Amino acid sequence: MTTIDQNKICYIFDVDGTLTYPRSKMEPAFIREFAEWSYGRQLFIATGSDFEKTKQQVPKSILSLFQNIFCCMGNETRSSTGQLIEKSEFVIPDELDQDLQKILKESPYHNKTGNHIEFRTGMINFTTVGRNANKTERNNYNIWDNINKERQQIADYINKNYPTLNASVGGSISIDIIEEGRDKGQIVNYLENQGAMKVVFVGDRCFPGGNDWGVVRELKKSNLAFEWYQVADPKETLALLRTNKVFDGGK
Repeated sequence: MTTIDQNKICYIFDVDGTLTYPRSKMEPAFIREFAEWSYGRQLFIATGSDFEKTKQQVPKSILSLFQNIFCCMGNETRSSTGQLIEKSEFVIPDELDQDLQKILKESPYHNKTGNHIEFRTGMINFTTVGRNANKTERNNYNIWDNINKERQQIADYINKNYPTLNASVGGSISIDIIEEGRDKGQIVNYLENQGAMKVVFVGDRCFPGGNDWGVVRELKKSNLAFEWYQVADPKETLALLRTNKVFDGGK
């Protein structure tokens, strides 16, 4: 169980696009400044990635600063040391598996690298370019997708045809598929139930259809005092820490 200090703000941070660039290691300058800022604060991670990928991006020295690490859209709760506290399960419907295979086959994007459907705790991550893509291939797909909106179209199709599921665009190349209500919003409910009084969230996809939207949605439904901020990259996150009063910046 998480012990919440009701006199302190609960700061929740997304990872990809917020603490790090997508699927990249946290930069040394960011590590130094974030570690200094974090002293005495109540911190939580909310990521769509599994813990193994999170460890590849965020060093142990920084992970240890967080009270809880919520992986896989909040379907896996871990301690600051990575110890598994609880998790949920999700079995992919046969029809969805067939649909994803068809979508992959018919995708107009020509460069497919392999590893397109990844099973994570409580969710599925789907990508047409494939998780084997290198950084250049990821960037190329992301540029193409920003123009052609393939990921949003896939998410819309799943949401329309599978009413018990929810698909959202996440990271730079993929979509996250979960059971309805099992998105990052469940992290807000968890913290409120543990006694949180105020939450501040920072993410890069805080709009409807983005995989951070669940946090914003549930904050608006809750009885918590809250603020939320959308950023484009870690540079904007650092700018918030330096200048925004809720982060004690601009003193």
